[in-house]
Amino acid sequence: MEETTEKPTVFNTGLRYGLYLSLASIALTLVIAVAGGNPLQSDFKSWNTWVNFAISIAIIVMAHKYFKDNGDGFMSFGQGFGISFVAFMVSIVLGGVFTYVYANFIDTNMMEELWNKTAEQMEEQGQSEEAIEMALNMTKSFFWVFYVIGGAFGAAIMSLIVTLFTQKKNPDPIA
Repeated sequence: MEETTEKPTVFNTGLRYGLYLSLASIALTLVIAVAGGNPLQSDFKSWNTWVNFAISIAIIVMAHKYFKDNGDGFMSFGQGFGISFVAFMVSIVLGGVFTYVYANFIDTNMMEELWNKTAEQMEEQGQSEEAIEMALNMTKSFFWVFYVIGGAFGAAIMSLIVTLFTQKKNPDPIA
């Protein structure tokens, strides 16, 4: 008797590795918080941004490898992008839920620190008090919308870039 195994699908692979990415993201958030930092304050100069990029890329590469190794050995650009985007979106949603709970029930000062730092940066740029207050009120109102939309935009860019390097086109697409 021959044992048949189902080939992985784009969605199932993205979901599986999205869960891994979520766990890694949550772990990194906790490490940053324990180290005395604010996980929401990151820029391209901070170590946590680069560690997060490295972990994200490594997990997406592993997802693509899993898909190819357990499938027919090939992965189109569209399949790779789909796997990556699903994984990132799962991570954004689960990470967002974790961050919301953490910021509202565990470290209630985290959001206030973010707003204070943002106000300081705007003051340094010469913004008026009225402009700062208006910008902060708008940002506070739409923070979670920006979180998801910004995350989706970043996810699309990272998905495109990683998939460019990991795709493996089937030379005989009819088979």
